[in-house]
Amino acid sequence: MLHPQIETMPHHWQKMRVEEYLLNSGLGFTILQPTAYMQNILTHWHNINENGVYPIPYAAETRLSMVDLNDVAQAAVIVLGEPEHFGATYELVGTTGMTQTAVAEILSLDLERTVSVEVVPIEKWVAQARSSGLGEYQIETLSKMFAYYDRHGLWGNPRVLTWLLDRSPTSFTDFLERAVQERRIEQLEQTIS
Repeated sequence: MLHPQIETMPHHWQKMRVEEYLLNSGLGFTILQPTAYMQNILTHWHNINENGVYPIPYAAETRLSMVDLNDVAQAAVIVLGEPEHFGATYELVGTTGMTQTAVAEILSLDLERTVSVEVVPIEKWVAQARSSGLGEYQIETLSKMFAYYDRHGLWGNPRVLTWLLDRSPTSFTDFLERAVQERRIEQLEQTIS
């Protein structure tokens, strides 16, 4: 996970403890630290596509870097297949830090409809999370993460991933174009069957 040294985000901090165990294990290891996945936005796909609303529980100007899971998988294959990566720690970042307003603007362009950011108060997010069955630990941890995002964002630099992949990481625009195409194919398949 990107920036595991941030103690105020418990799940990041716990991953740093895991990294510490790896460092002390004597095993050959390579640590991959991906940032937020582009695929996370698909959780809100219906709301974005149907209602033009991109809901987030932190400020619209929060800067977040994202990465495509396909790029993370490709990087993992590379480092698993090449032992010269043992002992390395790689931050896997696909985009520079983008505000959520910029994310909504890209969504608007790619979906050819207006998409607006809706900042969901944390209390409302917590109530929705509880009603969906999310456990208290997850709710507390995610709430702390959102509070951190609200104050600081979570962003990094895509140069390491560019070097590992020997190409530019997937852009958010390219990811969205692929996601839209996949959704159209799913709809066609449902129509046919």
